[in-house]
Amino acid sequence: MKRNTDLSLQTKSQTGFGPHTNSADDPGKKPFQFDGTEQYVLEKQLAMIRTMAQLSSSGVTVYDMQNDIHIFTSKQFYKIYGYEIGELQTNINNEVYDSKIHPDDLEELKKNGYEAMQFIMNVPAEARKQYKMVSEYRILNGHKKYMHVIEQQQILEQDALGNIWLSLGVIDISPNQTDMQGVKYQINNFHTGELIHLAEPTEKGSLTDRELEVLKMISAGKLSKEIGGLLEISVHTVNTHRQRILEKLRADNSIEAVNMAKRNGLI
Repeated sequence: MKRNTDLSLQTKSQTGFGPHTNSADDPGKKPFQFDGTEQYVLEKQLAMIRTMAQLSSSGVTVYDMQNDIHIFTSKQFYKIYGYEIGELQTNINNEVYDSKIHPDDLEELKKNGYEAMQFIMNVPAEARKQYKMVSEYRILNGHKKYMHVIEQQQILEQDALGNIWLSLGVIDISPNQTDMQGVKYQINNFHTGELIHLAEPTEKGSLTDRELEVLKMISAGKLSKEIGGLLEISVHTVNTHRQRILEKLRADNSIEAVNMAKRNGLI
């Protein structure tokens, strides 16, 4: 499935990962580049995916990010989304599925897809297929009731420039059907088991007033000793604030924390 597109050095103008944003809407989208084997690669991948779908109780789809269409969708995928089997065919625009997603969750999925793309396109091209994005959100089922589903997305194929060309989406009904609000998601490296959480706070209340003061000074290039002098607190206290800021923003360092805060309007 598809949610955004490519933010690599060669293709920074593309949009995001997964099927819930439309890269065709991006006027600066770079063209894909292939080496002439793409038809063979496509047929080989689709043959394997069809076999997998027949053996699986999960819904399976393959999204072509060059043309912004689903080029394969299993019967179980249709069924989970509440469509009659055989009602729809392949080469389907993503809006057919997005219309079933809870409106609040759809906006969050778009944001998450963009963040996931930023992360994945900073990974070396040869390692990108090791990652998958896992999301839990609400869709309207065939009984006109919202239910929670878990969707896993990963890269199948890239073009010669490293643009994500084909992505695989696997969807299941979540065992968690409690009244969950919002979207849960993470990125998982299924080779190493590493979990990457990219969620970022979007409200100023996520940080205390003092933490915001410290973060603004960090953004201005001030050192802990300078910040301590200006705020009349110890360097140890400043460093404690720094650590809490990193934890709350889930950042690895001060530069990353400042960038996250700026993107979300915290400073």
